[in-house]
Amino acid sequence: MNRAGSSGDHVRPGPGPGLVSRVDDVPSRRSVLTAVFLLALGSMPLAQQPLQTRAERVALVRDAFASDYGKALTAELGRSLLRSADPACLKAKGLEPTELEARGHDLFIKLGMRYTEIVSSFFDLKVYAERFSASDELEQLKQDADVKQYLAMAEPLRQAKLLNAIFERFDRYVLLKRIKLASVSPAATANDELRSKDPTDATEEGLDKFVAESKSAALDRFRELSDQSSAALSASIMRGPVLRAGPGTFFGGVEADLAELCIRQSASKGLD
Repeated sequence: MNRAGSSGDHVRPGPGPGLVSRVDDVPSRRSVLTAVFLLALGSMPLAQQPLQTRAERVALVRDAFASDYGKALTAELGRSLLRSADPACLKAKGLEPTELEARGHDLFIKLGMRYTEIVSSFFDLKVYAERFSASDELEQLKQDADVKQYLAMAEPLRQAKLLNAIFERFDRYVLLKRIKLASVSPAATANDELRSKDPTDATEEGLDKFVAESKSAALDRFRELSDQSSAALSASIMRGPVLRAGPGTFFGGVEADLAELCIRQSASKGLD
């Protein structure tokens, strides 16, 4: 699934887990931000290995949209579709307005799976394995009770990172293509009510508290290896595909799906 490249074709690791300080010597802010969102899928503050199997990616996407935050975003998507859909088109297609949220949910499950599939292809697993040799130990540590609790507490954070990445980039694509659909993500709408449902801050605070009160050597070792895994993950990102990636990489062609929901594109079709 992943393509190997030379060491010069990979993102250099930054100073901390889940962060990238620069991408070789290319002064591209977009490439740095892209690298950060790639890492969000696999590292977080508890760096895990890249999502190597389709089953892992499917589970992450479905669980994210089944979470409270995922449901809140889906409800907002439904409202956006309802406001933006052409009434005459809905009538002609025999679509009830109440169907739009469910149809939008199904579309975003498909888009989420496509998104994670493409993101996963940006990692060179050979480079990752060369830079991080303690994968077996990291996996074994996940069986420890304290580590299991830590991972369970952190899951809403991983889900929220994925959901925010998908919706923010989707909103950007819709804007670039001048699709007549109101934005959904809190970042684009400044919707404080929706933003308040994002579990990121509360989850991070809970994790910090859990770590501060823990006396678990296994958890300490897990976090140490997670940092190492995160640095290896950063180094394994292939620069070429990342630099070429844009909103269209993930959402190109979604216009046809949206047209089925009676969402139109402006006469001027926007930027590529």
